[in-house]
Amino acid sequence: MQDREELPAIHSAHVEGDPPEVVPDPLQPPFVLGRSLLAEVYEHARECYPEECCGILTGPPEGLPSGVTRFANLQNRQHAAGHSDLDARSAFWIDVAELQRTIRALEDGGYRMRAVYHSHTDGGAYLSHTDVRAALGPDGLPLWPDVGHLVVSVQAGTVREAAYFEWDGDRRAFVGRRVREEP
Repeated sequence: MQDREELPAIHSAHVEGDPPEVVPDPLQPPFVLGRSLLAEVYEHARECYPEECCGILTGPPEGLPSGVTRFANLQNRQHAAGHSDLDARSAFWIDVAELQRTIRALEDGGYRMRAVYHSHTDGGAYLSHTDVRAALGPDGLPLWPDVGHLVVSVQAGTVREAAYFEWDGDRRAFVGRRVREEP
């Protein structure tokens, strides 16, 4: 695990009118996730609406994610402190100390963070420009290598779609795929 000083924050936003930066590629096969895992993420997204939910997908180093860890969205605190113009309806912020404790516990058990998830309220399942900027370091590479991004679209309190985004090192860009439930 990265040292505390090096542990990057996980946060992002989508702003109404800001076009998507990365959308799911219809030519890519769907990303398959377990039914119960998706059900838990979707429930979290509905519970948090009209604010964004956030959390991580966990699992063994190889294979599909198998667990969900929910986090409180601290974006309203960031907004109230004057650190952001956006509130939790269009952004999320995960507490770094809580994330660090969670990652240590995962690693102690032979698991790891496999993906970050968050919802877009009354918007689509895409990576916004802010999502991408927040995921990349100054060198243009992911702050969290080998960690995907699951974005859930929630409109009027109903989950509409989900997409999964992975870093493609050859393209030096995120590539998106629609999400499908494991049969």
